[in-house]
Amino acid sequence: MNKAIFRLAVIDDAEEINSVSTHLGYQKLSENQASEKLLSLLNSEADQIFVAELKGKIIGWIHLFYARRLASNDFYEIGGLVVNPEYRGQGIGKNLVKFATSQVTKEVRVRCNETRLESHLFYKLQGFKSTKSQRVFVK
Repeated sequence: MNKAIFRLAVIDDAEEINSVSTHLGYQKLSENQASEKLLSLLNSEADQIFVAELKGKIIGWIHLFYARRLASNDFYEIGGLVVNPEYRGQGIGKNLVKFATSQVTKEVRVRCNETRLESHLFYKLQGFKSTKSQRVFVK
């Protein structure tokens, strides 16, 4: 297998990012919606989107967003990480996390659904430590 390239996303990646996203259960957006959403994130100083590209095709992405806090230290949080199932188990997710975290200077956090045990193990293997459990309340 050729080596994947890890880089910042660009607006031309919108449709392929949208397609890869469906592999984790995200709803497929229209081409317009996908472009508008990505453009908004690319223009945000608080958001960074990185992709894994292989042979000109996007096979994974990671989204980091900057979380500012009034009474504690600011940090980055992983807002999403998706790898096309055809390429899972080949180090793509690991290298996306490694690349993305090397691009920022603050602590990086991630939240996982408590039922996603594979994700917990994945992040532990990337050096993340579980620090607390939470419940999410939506109004």
